[in-house]
Amino acid sequence: MKKTIYIFIGALLCVLSACQKRSEWGQEERWYRSVDGCASEHSGKCTMHGADLFYIVSTEVIASTDDAGKEVYNAVLTQAEKEMLQQEMDFIAAQLGDSLNMYAPYYHQFTMNAILLPRDSFQIAFDKAQEEVKQAFEYYIRHYNTDRPFVIVGFSQGAMMIPALLTAMSDETYNRCKGAYMMGYRLTCEDLQNPRLTPARGEKDGKVISFNSVSSADKQWPFISGDAATCINPLNWTTDATPATLFYQQDTITIVQDTVSHLLLCNVDCERYYLPGTEPWYEHGCLHHWDILFYNDALHKNILKRVRK
Repeated sequence: MKKTIYIFIGALLCVLSACQKRSEWGQEERWYRSVDGCASEHSGKCTMHGADLFYIVSTEVIASTDDAGKEVYNAVLTQAEKEMLQQEMDFIAAQLGDSLNMYAPYYHQFTMNAILLPRDSFQIAFDKAQEEVKQAFEYYIRHYNTDRPFVIVGFSQGAMMIPALLTAMSDETYNRCKGAYMMGYRLTCEDLQNPRLTPARGEKDGKVISFNSVSSADKQWPFISGDAATCINPLNWTTDATPATLFYQQDTITIVQDTVSHLLLCNVDCERYYLPGTEPWYEHGCLHHWDILFYNDALHKNILKRVRK
């Protein structure tokens, strides 16, 4: 009799846990959803497209505090913090979301200050964020995707979450994923041993598109580009040192891959592309922030090619 009760209680706890996850991600405020600029595809004014973009936002919160004023290393998701995340989501929806249904979770991302923590402490903050993104993606697949082809796009912290998502997918879901765009993050030799993390070698092959931009190889940010084992130039879709030309605002920029460091070298005026306030994390000459700005037109065209092939 006791054994039966224990089994029943265990099953009940599993059901309650599953319901808790469903209810959390079933809340409208946990999602950014857009169809051609419409706030929600359930508004009655939007026509659903044939493919989706699942976006994972980068680190927008520098520091966060709890109700007692103590610093915490995962965003609390205050209204102000959500607005910071939404600004990036709006940008991606405008740049890459055309002709796609875009879904992006508001997750308790690790803060910029978390990156400065000792490794073990940082790992706690990273694991919390990663687990939330995995749960959000599972909810998206079950409740929103409805068997459409899709791409995953992430920048910086968002890109760091992608390998775990690809690894955990069912075969059927993985086959519907037409590309995983890791803007501002790297694949290592260890990653390349994973059959789910096949790097793109051209416009339509492979699964993962990965790149990091710098003014010179010695200016890389090891946190996101150290030990890179592969890279693709999204302007000409080559993995060698074939140069490509980018016309960005008033500048003409030559971008070429360093086949040793697997970084994209950009001949820019570092003073012009300097982002004040980034020194605690990366040095002058690292163009990490520009990975989300330089390549949008090329990435948008590539996404549409992949979901329509």
